[in-house]
Amino acid sequence: MSEIIDSYEKFIDTFKIDKEELYSFGIRETILPPIKNVELNWEELKKRIFSNERVTIRGYGRDAKGTSMYTGLYKHLFNNENVQKDPTNNAVPQKIISQMTGYKRNINIFNYQVSHIFGKTKNLFLFEAPWNIALVPKVIDPFTGHETKGLWPKEYQERFSAYAKNRYANFIDEYNHLISKSEIMEGILEYINDLKKINGITKEILQFEKDVLIELSPIGS
Repeated sequence: MSEIIDSYEKFIDTFKIDKEELYSFGIRETILPPIKNVELNWEELKKRIFSNERVTIRGYGRDAKGTSMYTGLYKHLFNNENVQKDPTNNAVPQKIISQMTGYKRNINIFNYQVSHIFGKTKNLFLFEAPWNIALVPKVIDPFTGHETKGLWPKEYQERFSAYAKNRYANFIDEYNHLISKSEIMEGILEYINDLKKINGITKEILQFEKDVLIELSPIGS
């Protein structure tokens, strides 16, 4: 069997970077909004969701063609007809984090990117949730991207996730309570069954069924 090689590990070894210092840097330099701003923004988001006001999500499927399955679901679950695809898939989160922190990328902050801490970007609670949005140093991106593999990214993601869960425990508990209500799961299954009756059991609907149960799930402890 060939030797296992990890380019991240080789880079870090070559330049004598201490792993613990790197992890600490990533967490320390990630910019999160003040809790008071998070509280106000979260309350405003919930109000919009339950008052049939505009809420955005990231597009779903190739060329976002499957997004209508999510918007239809949210009309079914929450009677909200105003859930829309974010125009760039990240414009609204960028605006939210900028308003809450006072930082605007490439104006007074450079080489940072907007990132969703817990993912679930087709979830109408979590795409805009102020406690799910962070400004992450681009230099740490190799350890945070969902496509990254290996021990070091896994360790860093676990550490940062634990840090964020501790900071935002009250908000996560509230979200988990909302999304775990029995009527949510019943509504999802009812909606998917209706899709199957109308359109047949297509590959797209089966994939949506799999994906939506992940997107609209609690955030684990």
